[in-house]
Amino acid sequence: MMSPVSHQPTNCTQHAIKRRVLCCILGMLGFFVAPQAVADVEVWTDKQRVILKGNLKGLKILPTENGKKKPRAPKGLPPKPTWKKTPSALKKSRAPMTLRVGPKESMKWPSLAALKAQDGDTIEIAAGEYVDCATWKANNLTIRGVGGRAHVRDQTCGGKAIWIVRGNNTTIENIEFSGMKVKDQNGAGIRHEGAGLTIRNSYFHDGQQGILGTSRRPGDVILIEDSEFARLGIRGRAHPMYFNKADKLIIRRSFIHDCLGEGNCVKSRSKITEISCSVIASMGGNSSWEIDLSNGGRAEIRNNIIQQGPKSVNRNIVGFAMETGNAKRRNSEQMLIFERNIVINDHSGGGQFLNYRKRENTKLVVKGNTFIGPGKLQFKDKNNEYFRNRQLANLKPYPALPSACKK
Repeated sequence: MMSPVSHQPTNCTQHAIKRRVLCCILGMLGFFVAPQAVADVEVWTDKQRVILKGNLKGLKILPTENGKKKPRAPKGLPPKPTWKKTPSALKKSRAPMTLRVGPKESMKWPSLAALKAQDGDTIEIAAGEYVDCATWKANNLTIRGVGGRAHVRDQTCGGKAIWIVRGNNTTIENIEFSGMKVKDQNGAGIRHEGAGLTIRNSYFHDGQQGILGTSRRPGDVILIEDSEFARLGIRGRAHPMYFNKADKLIIRRSFIHDCLGEGNCVKSRSKITEISCSVIASMGGNSSWEIDLSNGGRAEIRNNIIQQGPKSVNRNIVGFAMETGNAKRRNSEQMLIFERNIVINDHSGGGQFLNYRKRENTKLVVKGNTFIGPGKLQFKDKNNEYFRNRQLANLKPYPALPSACKK
């Protein structure tokens, strides 16, 4: 199993920085989730990287310095949409460098940095709000918010997304996306068209789609960690996240909730899907599947909280290989490992906790899970626990959720 490169903590001893970091970690995952310590979280403060010890605090909003209101980008309009051809004069080869974006910088909008970025560059975007969209074409870019989260919103490029990412091996950290909306009803915060994408400590909310992955390039590995997706989806055409043909999708220590518009909280056709230590809950949203692995593949789903809310339009919660009638669309490997998850059905009607379509080479490992509420497994199994309701499972009433992945 591939593991992403981890960052080592930066030694920050100045008291001012410590105070800002403590400010950043206030506020958790909302009014009903209180995860215990699960992992270190990386936060950028004044162009320095700090590793927060403990749990997923800081996922909602990272306030700016001293709690001040986030500054807006300067008045006026950003340059023409960046999905148009980049002038050749800006393509001259040079060594990688850091490009800074913000109200006090020469580049006021992220789209200007996207025009100038070249392979290996780092783009630092000051905390604030940017009504702007951009297309990132260079490879091996690191794009991150500094001094708090940089918030890009309410504008899309090419009828696709706030950010279109066409370069390979792009890392995006500490960025907030909202208000993504296009005519086709699949407007995304990020439209991933390259090979290789890492998302850390970012927040996607209140739009049509969080991330849409359409890449068919070989070697496409997607990592999403310590991030939040809220109130996304529309008419079954958009989802909080949807990856069509990735080689591998990894989701860990993240919070996907209030999935709307008959969307699937997580939809993946990837060859390999790994989901761990995350909370995936439709809550008050009218979701369809909470997890939909449409083409099967090799899936490892461990140590998660998976919840179906009372307004869901689908009585089944987790789907595996449900769209594999056409053998050409089917992933070659068909194996589901589903272990140590807590699956809660708060819907009045009980369907399948885990629904799958068996093929000649399908292998299932389903053990150590706790299933709560009305519903059943598609097969008989004694390796899991079942409770008719939250009270019998010693859980607090809806909408409370237990924590995922105790460290």
